[in-house]
Amino acid sequence: MLRPVQLPIYPYGFDALAWSPDGELAVAAGEQILILTSNVGASESAPQGQKTWHITRFRVNTFTYAEWPDIHPQNRDDFSIGAEQSTSTVLAISWSPPGLARFRRSVLAVLTSNLILSLWEPIGPKEQWTRVGVVNHIFHQDPSAPTKVKGEELRRVNIRSFQWCAPLKVPTHANGSNAPPDPESRWGIHMLAVATDSSDLALLRVRRSAGVPAPSRSYYVEKMILHPLDQGGIQYPLACSGSILHGRIQSQVRVSSISCGPWIMTPASCKDDIHSATATLAAAHGTRLRLFKISIAVRHRSEKEDFAPRYEATAELDGHPVTQFASRWDHHRVTGPMRWLYTNQAQDIALAVGITGGLLTISMQHSAYDGTGTRETRVQTRDWPFYEPITEMHDHPKRHWDPITAMTISRDEANITCTLHICTAGGLGVAVSLDLLGPDDPPQVPAWSKIVDNLREQYDLTHDLGGKAVARMWGLTSYRDVTAVLFTKHPTDMIEYRIASDEDTTIAFASEDTGEIPDEQTLFAPPAEKKESRAAQSRREAVTSFLLSEGDKTTVNTENQKLLYAAACCSIVDGHNLPIRSQSQKSFERLAMETDTDLSEEISKCGSESSTIPAKSSNQLNQPGGQLFEQCEICGAGIAWFSVKEAQCENGHLFARCGLTFLTIQEPGISKYCSVCRTEYMDEELVAHMYNGQLFQRLCGADECGLERFDGMIPDTEF
Repeated sequence: MLRPVQLPIYPYGFDALAWSPDGELAVAAGEQILILTSNVGASESAPQGQKTWHITRFRVNTFTYAEWPDIHPQNRDDFSIGAEQSTSTVLAISWSPPGLARFRRSVLAVLTSNLILSLWEPIGPKEQWTRVGVVNHIFHQDPSAPTKVKGEELRRVNIRSFQWCAPLKVPTHANGSNAPPDPESRWGIHMLAVATDSSDLALLRVRRSAGVPAPSRSYYVEKMILHPLDQGGIQYPLACSGSILHGRIQSQVRVSSISCGPWIMTPASCKDDIHSATATLAAAHGTRLRLFKISIAVRHRSEKEDFAPRYEATAELDGHPVTQFASRWDHHRVTGPMRWLYTNQAQDIALAVGITGGLLTISMQHSAYDGTGTRETRVQTRDWPFYEPITEMHDHPKRHWDPITAMTISRDEANITCTLHICTAGGLGVAVSLDLLGPDDPPQVPAWSKIVDNLREQYDLTHDLGGKAVARMWGLTSYRDVTAVLFTKHPTDMIEYRIASDEDTTIAFASEDTGEIPDEQTLFAPPAEKKESRAAQSRREAVTSFLLSEGDKTTVNTENQKLLYAAACCSIVDGHNLPIRSQSQKSFERLAMETDTDLSEEISKCGSESSTIPAKSSNQLNQPGGQLFEQCEICGAGIAWFSVKEAQCENGHLFARCGLTFLTIQEPGISKYCSVCRTEYMDEELVAHMYNGQLFQRLCGADECGLERFDGMIPDTEF
């Protein structure tokens, strides 16, 4: 059972919990971040709490001079004591969508109190998390060489809030029929929406720069939109219009929270565009909600560069037509945070906004969301005031005025149902389903809120507080159908004295489907695959077909020839597909002609359903064309082809074969494993000096698992 976890930490921000799509749980605690990784296979003798989780801790508030130089106190207009003299405690953390980090995993974005947004991922051993990028550099006048900034420029480079956008996936038909899906098609274009300290909205494209040796520069950030915000008619009735106070208040308005909605496909506006989409960006500007429309056009990149993405994207940001109905929600004092609710089958897209003493929901039809239809009936709003639970001491409803501290969205794996979970600083938990946004449906009490109440009551009884105890919520997150909540317990009628050794924070888990504590064995199990017995062979055939078809189109070089020979041999050893064996025969004939090598034995075996290829002799290895054949680096003998997973030389040295290139892995430390199927692959970054051709890079850049990179390329295979 996934029991509550107690950690000797204390959070400093209300967005201190995040669950990655890979199942890693990140917790922010002051100057440090804790990463909780599933440890299901731990022994029963391990301490409670360590049986399920492997905990890694690292500091995030230490910056080199190149990452962020020292900032001295500024003048009155640009001075910010919180940013300049803080200890850089963590304010917010968020995982990127999958497919951005190494091995197609997720990157952790960390916003610290000095208003620096940095990207983190593990480099090397499991415990070594490293800062791999600073997003603020893109706002410098020279992003490639950031220097010390001051005055108004400092406000422009400081980041106040951020959120990862949903990945924009390029249609697969834009890549061609025989090629594997590009990363932009399988994982999408990754974008980050940020708001600077000078109230500028920006949309940034983030991608990993392959082949860069320095970890601090392994990510490339491209500025797509930079939109300065005006006051937009914001009024302050308590300050005299035109007074010095009124002017100072207006100059200090900041964007405290932003949220980008889902992408809706739109018709292309230019013949060169292969994909166009639009989304709505919501921003809490001061105490007012503002909506903007983002339009993105994707086209093929004109310039061919090494390690550059195949597609380029341009974006525009304008005022959203729905703002003509802003009078419905302008009277609310927006406090944030904000989240979008949507599913694959829902007719409406809803925005949930935290307001003083409750929640505001704005539901829009798809035509109103993308700006094509703005009739009044297509936009519905509703207020959700919060009330304290009825107890023996309070037998009548009482308003709950504590602000919302965290929101999270839980969806089922089929993306059919969508539920919004909310927690407040005073310990109130609320769940609202997308299907229950009608005027008469009350909010529900989530299962995790009941678990928090039970733990709070235990704390109350242990310290004999007489019912005067409260749970402070510091974060909400979800993974599959499980919701996790981060909270601390406090007395309410006394001065609380706390020392570092007494710091205690709890993470509780609950499944909303069953209302019980989930089972970690089921939660962290990989998703079931269809036709699992055929999946491995069918995907190998897809990889082989790609290598053989693309190898015939590429220029002649030793690296491509070796990859082409290995793929053709794989089709002989493990191939049961007649078209692929016929394609292998043509590839052998081409290689024999290009290298003037005798490949008659390989060509003769293309007609049989399954066969082996013996190791080459020393004379064959040393003759012209011997670069096609693999040679044992230990004894120099030839290596036979008898399996697609293993290889053995004539003297008995056994090696594993890469599940993607089918080449032998003869050196320690240059391979990686898929966490799902446990297949071994070459680490393309470690062997980049050996295999740096375009064919090898395209093959390794498609996905995190070699056999899953080519899903759907075999017409008669289902996945």
